[in-house]
Amino acid sequence: MASSLVHHKGRTEDRISGMPDAVLCHILSFLFTREAVQTSVLSHRWKNVWASVPVLDLDEEEHDTHIYPEDNPDWFAQFVTRVLLFRCSGDIHRFRLFTKGMDDVSLVYAWISTAIRRNVVELDLTVSTLSDPCFEIPKSLFMCSTLVHFKLWLHENIRVMTPTSSNCFPSLKFLHVTVRCPDSDSMEKLFSRLPVLEELIIDGELIYTTAFNLDISAPKLKRLQIELNVRKYGMNFAANDFVCQIFVNVDAPNLEEIDICFDALVSFSLKNAKCLHKANIGFFCVQELKKHDRFLGLADRIRQIFAGICDAKYLTVNTPLLTALDVGHQHLLPMFNNLNYLELQLHTCRSLQSLATVLKISPHLVHLKISRNRKQMYANVDEGELEPGWDEPESVPVCLISHLKTICLWDFQGCPDDMEVAMYLVKHGKALNKVTISNHFCQDKEIEIQSPIALWSKFSKFPRGSKTCKIQFQTII
Repeated sequence: MASSLVHHKGRTEDRISGMPDAVLCHILSFLFTREAVQTSVLSHRWKNVWASVPVLDLDEEEHDTHIYPEDNPDWFAQFVTRVLLFRCSGDIHRFRLFTKGMDDVSLVYAWISTAIRRNVVELDLTVSTLSDPCFEIPKSLFMCSTLVHFKLWLHENIRVMTPTSSNCFPSLKFLHVTVRCPDSDSMEKLFSRLPVLEELIIDGELIYTTAFNLDISAPKLKRLQIELNVRKYGMNFAANDFVCQIFVNVDAPNLEEIDICFDALVSFSLKNAKCLHKANIGFFCVQELKKHDRFLGLADRIRQIFAGICDAKYLTVNTPLLTALDVGHQHLLPMFNNLNYLELQLHTCRSLQSLATVLKISPHLVHLKISRNRKQMYANVDEGELEPGWDEPESVPVCLISHLKTICLWDFQGCPDDMEVAMYLVKHGKALNKVTISNHFCQDKEIEIQSPIALWSKFSKFPRGSKTCKIQFQTII
């Protein structure tokens, strides 16, 4: 980076200080507010520049305890209050507040009210109190006409009471809520009215005893990401059957992308997703799927997810979800008539059997990628699970005969089950143009990986359903 100081015959010129206030404020907006305030000691030119910065980033854990000693428990509250008191009367574009030790909740309400009066556009709240009462999200925040971007840490000591007016979050387009054992009533109310929301992220932890029915109605929602992990500490899988008590129902007619990390004790229902373009369905704990018979109704919940995303054009899915379905439930899976691209992420050899199921319900599939992590596949599994997991389907899937053009076999090591699947796909892929075999360079002697030359020797002997199909090998370092 070029120096901001220019030397002229014995004198030094400070080029940054000569910049317009608007430029200096933009530079300071990338700093924590404490750092921006400290620039006031640089020179007279910098004395009040920080006061016009439209971004306030107030983080209690970022401050230096040597400057703000622990024997003054109110130092952070005093600092925030003084910043808001001495800054200019201009708008606050972004306001971030991170505090986990507030005694006086009324101060937090006052700070948020100031941000609302200053037409805040982006708000990021992480607030925790040391004592009762719980922190309640101000109703004025729901009515804020300038708020577009909102991030919230929602835990057991935060309450949500929405106003009676139907005009909640009139301008909010992005909402990210991280939860930790939240109050059920607050979860149900927070997402009930989102008229113009375009992107929603909900992630975090719940406890097994939590029970709520979360209805998300967002007519303009385009992107949805949900990762809710239910803590199961102390649950006795040998003695109990566990019933799902957490229901997430989404009505989003304009949804384009969805990313769900599935938990065995959370039910997802997606309605009216006719515009869905891309879907990613994962699972928190693959080991739990070995005990899927202990989670009552799990197969129905998995099938319900696939029913909601059946209009997707691009799909990435963890195959252990499908192995938890018995034959009867697999036959009830919907057709994916619009699916163009499919990535299957394998975790066990038995997961290969899911390939036939997915190909059967994807008649117009054009691109297929099969990926796996061999270390993960063989970690903590019983010997019985290492038996070949591939049986040829009774009939060749329609997509193989007429539509499938490219196949990528990612992290391919040439094990018997791998080779059987590869041979089947190449043999029956009558529309195939290219098959890419990718394997990682590995020095781990416990993992046997065949060289590209050895693989090519085997692949060259495979019967090919397409005369124009090219097979390409690549090693990933």
